[in-house]
Amino acid sequence: MPELIRLQTPDFEFSVWANDISQRTKVYQNTVANRASTNDEQPSYELRFAPAAELSNAIETQGLVADGLDKSALAESGLVENGSAQHAELALHSPLFFENTQYQFEWVFFSEVSNARLTHRSQSVNEAFRFAPEVKTTRGVVPARLIGTINTGNDVGWLRLPLTFELNGKTQTQQIAFEVLLTKMALHQDLPAMYQAIDKVYPLWRFSLVEKTEQDAATSQQRGHFPLMWLANFAALRARFEQGLKVITQAPHSRLQPMVANIKAAKLKGRLPHKLAEQVKQDFANGQYDKRYAVEKKQLSVDTPENRFIKMAVSKSKRQLAEFEQKLRQSNQAPERQRLSDSFLNELHSWQQPLQKVLGQSFLKEVGGYTGLSRESLVLQQKTGYSAVYRVWQELKFYLDVFGNQSSISMKSVAEIYEVWCFLCLKQILEQDLGFKLVENNATKLAQNDFFEYQLKDGFAGAFCFDRDDGVTARLAHEPKFTKKGKSIRSYLVSQEPDIVLEVTLPSSSEAGSFEKKQFIWLFDAKYRIKTDKSRFDDNSEDIESTDYVPDDAINQMHRYRDALIRLSESHPNSTNDRPSKKSRPVFGAFALYPGFFDQATKPNPYATAIEEIGIGAFALLPSQTGSSQTEQAYSGHQWLLEFLQAQIGAAPNTQTGQGNAMYPAAGMADRLYVQDAARIPYYGMRQVLYPDLTMTVALGGQRGRDHGYFEKFERGTAQWYHLPQSTFVQKFKQHIAEEIRYLALASTSDTQSSTKQIDRLWPVKRVTLLQRYTITEDQAGKTSGSSELYYLFELGKPLTLQTPVTKVPHRPMKNSMKLTTLTRLESVTKFAELENVYAEAMV
Repeated sequence: MPELIRLQTPDFEFSVWANDISQRTKVYQNTVANRASTNDEQPSYELRFAPAAELSNAIETQGLVADGLDKSALAESGLVENGSAQHAELALHSPLFFENTQYQFEWVFFSEVSNARLTHRSQSVNEAFRFAPEVKTTRGVVPARLIGTINTGNDVGWLRLPLTFELNGKTQTQQIAFEVLLTKMALHQDLPAMYQAIDKVYPLWRFSLVEKTEQDAATSQQRGHFPLMWLANFAALRARFEQGLKVITQAPHSRLQPMVANIKAAKLKGRLPHKLAEQVKQDFANGQYDKRYAVEKKQLSVDTPENRFIKMAVSKSKRQLAEFEQKLRQSNQAPERQRLSDSFLNELHSWQQPLQKVLGQSFLKEVGGYTGLSRESLVLQQKTGYSAVYRVWQELKFYLDVFGNQSSISMKSVAEIYEVWCFLCLKQILEQDLGFKLVENNATKLAQNDFFEYQLKDGFAGAFCFDRDDGVTARLAHEPKFTKKGKSIRSYLVSQEPDIVLEVTLPSSSEAGSFEKKQFIWLFDAKYRIKTDKSRFDDNSEDIESTDYVPDDAINQMHRYRDALIRLSESHPNSTNDRPSKKSRPVFGAFALYPGFFDQATKPNPYATAIEEIGIGAFALLPSQTGSSQTEQAYSGHQWLLEFLQAQIGAAPNTQTGQGNAMYPAAGMADRLYVQDAARIPYYGMRQVLYPDLTMTVALGGQRGRDHGYFEKFERGTAQWYHLPQSTFVQKFKQHIAEEIRYLALASTSDTQSSTKQIDRLWPVKRVTLLQRYTITEDQAGKTSGSSELYYLFELGKPLTLQTPVTKVPHRPMKNSMKLTTLTRLESVTKFAELENVYAEAMV
């Protein structure tokens, strides 16, 4: 485990080790290079110290920092005094700290330290460190040290290591902080774009009470009280708040206020108002010597609106912190739920002490309750101490509107952020590109857990519901559970919980007397991972260093989802059988979403072939970027996914894509989906068809050169064979349709020169074979031929006679007589022109 960096202060030496990070550095640098634009500032890497650290030496042993950080480098800063320098920040020339990387930290103390520990808010971080006191041996003294290991995981942002140690009976603190960087996305470009999209739909969801790292809290327009945000902002503003209160307690504001006192005549002093003097004189004349008289005087009082405001602000802040502490201690009691460290809870308690001390000031006992300000107060706006407290209170009150980047707060892991952003990206595509309108929004169903964090209401209960002008409806759900007890879709053995489920329902159809609404499901799983290791089964041409691929286990999971989910449906609407009689596979595709970077406008999706062939694959998905200058190119991070959904679902009628191509309406959506190769893969030895009575109309060939007995068999209903050139067939239909045809509606031959024919019979198709023409016998075709051209040879069963023939069938050229239809449609018409086509997607 190579050493990355070593710092020395008068009290300790701080060192960081990690396994080889060269691969992560390379991936990070490729990401930065791909996402960089001409106006982007070069990324900076630094260590931060609070309070400023006196660095006597700072060296980097592996050459990852270009010039090193030795004394000469420190001297160039101009802050060196007596061989040391005070540093609040220390710039690095290369990134050292990345996500999903394990680092070992060590403090070796130069003096005899009795105790040392981390006081991080996270209990798991503190428990990862062990203190070893100084030990004297025969070989010398082994200094005291604090050692620990942290795996950054999917937490990105600033990781702070607050060190507290006891030296010579005094407690000293030193915080060292560094930024944990993303390797698969741009930390200050992609992540803020995801936050912005999430905040619009799930405001405040992304914030967490305690994680390993913290980030600058971005501006939001959401109002209301959110405890975590208030707490983070109070922590940043606490010093100003307490300093302002200290000034106020030393010189509280007071003003002359009129006071009325009822005083006996004997105690009246000074010159009396004429009216009062006359009243006293008259009372004395009447013998009333004990009467009291109302006298108005002015005296200094601290019971002012400004002090009432101060008392209210301090009381509310104290009460809020006390409630935080009480609830968090209660939530943190269970051993399996101890996320918070004792140092954090004690810190919350310590924040209340200065506020309690202020409330105990004698002058506040004379101050009444706050009832608001009748007008603007210059004291609150301008007077020292009062103005500081007033401004802090306003920021605490409207923290979501104004605090910008002055506060730091933990965020949920980047894997969770990416998953929810992918979910909302699909929502955006449905609304903005596919013509859907949101009709039910359950996004507001957020609930706080015991740690004041918002949680999504997962599953179909918290889904978005959409409809479209053409009658198509859609439902987008986050992490629904499919269990053994599912009524419509079931997982028979193990419960399945895909990240994203898109369910599309078509309008009901009266086809074949059924009014069943057809539903189609696509599953998506957000994977914040990129393939880094090539397996021995991978194609040698696969270059994982220059091309982003999704990990193999993510693809395997997509196969699992599609195979595990089974749709259950009754064979009859009124069936009372507890066990559904019909099972089908509802998932038309399962795809991983991952943060791969591609120029999606010019490059093909590396998983495009698999998606088309088997309905399994992946889509690279990142926030789109718009160039801010002519030299910067716009980047679409979801174009592949958009094009796929457009091809699957289409858009509302008269809606066009950005390229101006009209999309498919809902009428042919089912056929379009069923005709895809991925949806047509049956079990071995079986066939899969969309229309069980698919019928092809076609005219018999001309009589010239053929044996007359060949046509007599069709007239008598004893024919067993019909042949058709493949070249003629593929002019009208896609080749695979030949295997699905169940009936041939053959237009009969006429001895006259009539330009049309008619259909009297339907011939069941037993089998279809593709043969060269010379292999087809005279009995099968009416004549022999030496041609090697490919023909479809249909083996026919006993025919069915139509009650009403279909007339006026054109036959020159033959393809004009060819249509795909069904028995129901054929029986309902008398003229060929009235016959309705089906399977539009099978047409060429």
